[in-house]
Amino acid sequence: MATILFFGRFSDLSDRLEVQLPETVTDKQSLSAFLSGEIEGFAELAARSDTRISVNMKVTMAEVAVRNEDEIAYMSALSGG
Repeated sequence: MATILFFGRFSDLSDRLEVQLPETVTDKQSLSAFLSGEIEGFAELAARSDTRISVNMKVTMAEVAVRNEDEIAYMSALSGG
């Protein structure tokens, strides 16, 4: 199961999730699409240019692979996370 954490504005939408990712979720884009269907308001925040994602404590704004074994965090640029 993937652990998904939310910081900054994202923490207003959801608490920490432990979720089995579908086989179709393999990268940041497909993960964001999946979470957009699960969490109301997520799509709008994920689409912002200042959104960052951390996979196993490595922060990036670029596309990145994700797996069920990963710890994934969504954050805004100034979230302090």
